[in-house]
Amino acid sequence: MPMPRDYYEVLGVKRDASADDLRRAHRKLARQWHPDVNKTPEAAAKFAEAQEAYDILSDADKRARYDRFGHAGLQGGGGAGAGDGEQPFGGGFGGFDPSQIDPEMFEQIFGGMGGGGRARGRARGPAKGQDRHAEITVPFQVSILGGRHGIGSGEQAIDVQIPAGIEDGTQMRVRGQGEPGHNGGPAGDLIVTVHVAPHPDFRRDGDDILRDVHISVFDAALGAKIDVPLLKGTVTLTIPPGTGSGKRLRVRGQGVRRTAGASGDFLAIVQIDVPATLTDEDRAALEAMRESVRSREP
Repeated sequence: MPMPRDYYEVLGVKRDASADDLRRAHRKLARQWHPDVNKTPEAAAKFAEAQEAYDILSDADKRARYDRFGHAGLQGGGGAGAGDGEQPFGGGFGGFDPSQIDPEMFEQIFGGMGGGGRARGRARGPAKGQDRHAEITVPFQVSILGGRHGIGSGEQAIDVQIPAGIEDGTQMRVRGQGEPGHNGGPAGDLIVTVHVAPHPDFRRDGDDILRDVHISVFDAALGAKIDVPLLKGTVTLTIPPGTGSGKRLRVRGQGVRRTAGASGDFLAIVQIDVPATLTDEDRAALEAMRESVRSREP
């Protein structure tokens, strides 16, 4: 398997880039390569590559390990400590049968795990093996829409299915994939804690998805129709005349979709942009408009 590209190179930033530099670079690439906007064959891969780079470099601990050890530092090698985030677990799970997964617990196989060892001492009878624990971080878009998420590398690299709407801190249990049992007892379980990476444009509030939408002062005053990107697809919003900054425009049913059928909404938060520069003619026109509006006020 070829080694991934340098994450700084992917985002096109220097190694001393600030958090704002990373955010701006990721936002630019996300808009450029979003599969719903860019229909070229390589768009999906480029989008995923940029998201992965941002997920790592925007996390202070992961960035520190990456800066010191490179990609190996994120895989449990190069001196990264056991128990770090998305490292593979050393030693495979072998031929795992997906039919063994308990769907109610969103159980998926996440790779093998080293360390822990068998319980010391002599057991009097069958005993269940100890549970194992792991943590992963998934992109914001995957947490909302669901999808495949890779973990590990080389022969241990696998894809796992993340259920739509999963929340940060959710634990998923894989039965029978922990430490081996003793004296014929069942194996323990693998308990995976799922974290959700932040997104540069979207944020979550319960089952609602929010994003800021910037419009000109003229569109705010006169009204307009604008196209707003969603996590999947776009929506055309109507800006009513006289819209103020902070107004929420709701699109029902475009938020988090639960497996039970309920779903949240998408809310566009209006932010009004004021022109940075004005000509003398612009200023005169605005002055005249201000006086006209004031003269009609009670």
